[in-house]
Amino acid sequence: MRVDCNSSTGTVLPSPAPSPRDQRRAAAAYAVARMHFEDGLSQADIAARLSVSASTVSRLLSEARESGIVRFELRAPMPESALGEELAVALALRRVVVAPGDGDSRAAIIPATLDELADLALAPGQVLALGWGRALWEVSGSRHRALTGVHVVPAVGGMEETEPPFQGNEIVRRAAEHGGAVAHLLHAPAMPNATLRRALLDDPAIEAVLGLWGRLDAAIVGIGVPPGQPGSFLPSYVTSIAARRALRTAAGDIATRYFDLAGTPVTYPGEERLLAVSREQLQAAGTVIGVAAGAEKVRPIVAAGRARMLNVLVTDAATAAAALELAQATA
Repeated sequence: MRVDCNSSTGTVLPSPAPSPRDQRRAAAAYAVARMHFEDGLSQADIAARLSVSASTVSRLLSEARESGIVRFELRAPMPESALGEELAVALALRRVVVAPGDGDSRAAIIPATLDELADLALAPGQVLALGWGRALWEVSGSRHRALTGVHVVPAVGGMEETEPPFQGNEIVRRAAEHGGAVAHLLHAPAMPNATLRRALLDDPAIEAVLGLWGRLDAAIVGIGVPPGQPGSFLPSYVTSIAARRALRTAAGDIATRYFDLAGTPVTYPGEERLLAVSREQLQAAGTVIGVAAGAEKVRPIVAAGRARMLNVLVTDAATAAAALELAQATA
């Protein structure tokens, strides 16, 4: 809804009056309308400021509407398909799938993500990486046939957090159980020390799993919130003072690979030891589907798109609209 009270635009004009009294009344209605609709004052505030009764203010506002001084315009929201197309163009993505929702609608984006997974039509023997997070946990637990014979691998090594949504191996195991995929579990911590990392890379079983990252056909990932922001979940290996200092400019992450709002990589101490799919491997994958919704995900979504670490986004209408506004404002 828009209210224009600028007389210079021609949409809000004091009505011509045949008498000085009517002209004064129209001018009063115009002044009250500006205070209410442009300055945001309540009727009680206006009454106090003008030393008149609240009923007088109410009558003047009614007169302003009836005479055409104030005109209302109702605009239908942009259809989800058009919103998705605009956001895809703004972030140079292949596609943005917009599910109906209000920014807190994981239930709505899960079916849309499963539809995107089915549309990939992955064949037996092809490779899919799965990230971590609550949305990915729900995707992995949905029964579908799209993963039959597909090799599924975690996008990041094991974390100290015990909740299943943050355990990549559990998500992969669950996807295999419900979708008929071939699970490849990564029995290694996400952030080993230098000595352990060298030993792990010499292990043939670990080497085979890590080698799948180099031939990804697709990935489904969450888009994370950086340290210090509402909704942020930080693995223990990025909670040090040094890491937090290094990530001050980060706007989001995928598989704990961080980037700023322009999409530029933001690294942190120890990242060279991280056992996770690399930026380059994600950029080379056939299709990377990012799944995120909510007000706290708006900046991470824009940043991830600019980082070229995903090419398909699944989100909801409220989040997509806010991301489009941010993308256009910071282009």
